[in-house]
Amino acid sequence: MKTRILIAALALSGGLAFAATNPQPGIEVQMILTSADHMNHQPPVLKPADVTILDATITDWLPLTGRDLELFFLIDDSATYDLGPKLQDLRQFITIQPDPVSIGVAYIRDGVLQVAENPTTDHRLAARALRAPSGSKVANPYCALSDLIARWPKKTARREIVIVTSGLDDSAGQSVVCANAETAIHDAERAGVVVYALYNPASNYLSEDWSKADAGLVSLASVSYETGGEAYFVGHAPPLSFEPFLADIEEHLAHQYLVTIRLTPVAESAFQPVFVTSGTPDRELMKPEKLWVPAPK
Repeated sequence: MKTRILIAALALSGGLAFAATNPQPGIEVQMILTSADHMNHQPPVLKPADVTILDATITDWLPLTGRDLELFFLIDDSATYDLGPKLQDLRQFITIQPDPVSIGVAYIRDGVLQVAENPTTDHRLAARALRAPSGSKVANPYCALSDLIARWPKKTARREIVIVTSGLDDSAGQSVVCANAETAIHDAERAGVVVYALYNPASNYLSEDWSKADAGLVSLASVSYETGGEAYFVGHAPPLSFEPFLADIEEHLAHQYLVTIRLTPVAESAFQPVFVTSGTPDRELMKPEKLWVPAPK
């Protein structure tokens, strides 16, 4: 697990504070901001005054502890290496979630999305939808990730995914018309979906081309960090347990904020980088790298 390092252009002007008295013309967008502490695991409570967003004005700030969360577990059927025993870690995590949290379960079978349980507040029902992976061939997991985001109705502002996969994309370089990691990032950022990744390899990972395995890990890290989440892996080896990683995810979910910001209107809809800084250097802030800013209607 690695500590997120946020690099922001502090020298640039335009970082504005909370809720202008006389709102200026602009367009409002929302993002999920997470307060993190990877060293001591005591994330500070954030207030709007603790945060500066470059070239933006914060117009609303809503702590999200225990409210309005839809969480999907997306499990790659090719990530079979010793995954069966770790399903108990996932079941335990699901059953301890607060009552209002809706949890869904889906699988990636030969690269194709299969939804086993739509988001439900019946956590026991969601836990029962978990099964041992069937051992499908290694395929592109990012098509299914994008497909899940596209199919997922936006009933709440906080939608998050925990994907369990090796991250390998065997379709890369084969002229396959499908989403790649970069496309999945854009789809998640546009929908405001946060992605966490739990690495688990296929059964034959010891004979895998290490350069491909490394590429898979890089893709998983990119998808997670650029959407405001985190990727969990220790080299190429499978983790002994998901429990410490899930505990970290649980900590993140308990320290999130829905932040509404006002930006200068744009002529055409486009992604816009977002730079967020805190008043003290020891505060870790997790957020999407870019926001989708629609053009005014």
